[in-house]
Amino acid sequence: MLRLRSILLTAIAVLVWNCDSSGGTDLSSAAVLLSSSQCTPKTTTTMPTTLTSNASCPSAINNSADSLGFGGPTCVTSIAAEAPCWMKTNFHCVTVTVDGSNYVITTTDRPPHKSSYYTGTDSSYYEAIDTGGGFHTNPNHIITQNITMTIPTTPTVTDCSQSNAGTDSVGITTLGVVIFNNQAAPGDSFATEYYTMDPSQGHPQNTGKYHYHTEPYKITNDDNSMVGLMLDGFPIYGKKNQSGSYPTLDSTTHTTSCTTTEFVDATYCYHVENNTGLNGYIIGSYFKGTPGSVD
Repeated sequence: MLRLRSILLTAIAVLVWNCDSSGGTDLSSAAVLLSSSQCTPKTTTTMPTTLTSNASCPSAINNSADSLGFGGPTCVTSIAAEAPCWMKTNFHCVTVTVDGSNYVITTTDRPPHKSSYYTGTDSSYYEAIDTGGGFHTNPNHIITQNITMTIPTTPTVTDCSQSNAGTDSVGITTLGVVIFNNQAAPGDSFATEYYTMDPSQGHPQNTGKYHYHTEPYKITNDDNSMVGLMLDGFPIYGKKNQSGSYPTLDSTTHTTSCTTTEFVDATYCYHVENNTGLNGYIIGSYFKGTPGSVD
């Protein structure tokens, strides 16, 4: 009995997330997802965000054929009246509702721009890859998804570093395309995988889920445009802040404190790394706050 108890305690210890900020433990996807709810941070700070609308903000968005002029497929945009104005004026190709203290965001994850991975019945949206730059397609193609993200409306900063490993959709862009972290698929290197990106800097994985790891050129290109929302609720911007300069980012999360047009009460912002090519990550290895969930 004592030996069995020892084995059980050892197994539990392996699964419980280490709250040390070193982040040195290598966890499986299942362990990471479990640890997200078990980890007790040492301190937390709730950062206010602007949730109120203004007189020029539409009461709700219901667009059954949203076209952004990128030559890709049209999409459905449906944003509830109770959603904040910055979401209604920036986001496309998503369905957004507010459920208590969370945004519930659903997407089919079909990029509304051309791609080298639109094939078959979608071939009218095809765009050739830049083979001259050493790029080439992977064996996958874009497949319609049904992804739901539950994201806190008021993100909570924590000093208990929460790795984004094992979470394949760490955020959502303003085009309704999901964001992946700064790692390649297991068994691959990102330095190799990067060269399968289409001209918009995205590609699908083996289930057809299209995503960005690096600066999404249809949204931002060395500027301060709003890129989207991370799974922990903090906003994402391009390489520059709103003063037009490159901010100094926390190297583990790629965030900095910020005050923006959309978030006038000050919060933390993720930024695209001020680098080129495969080093222009959208997120570091850790979330700034406690992440929501993805289904």
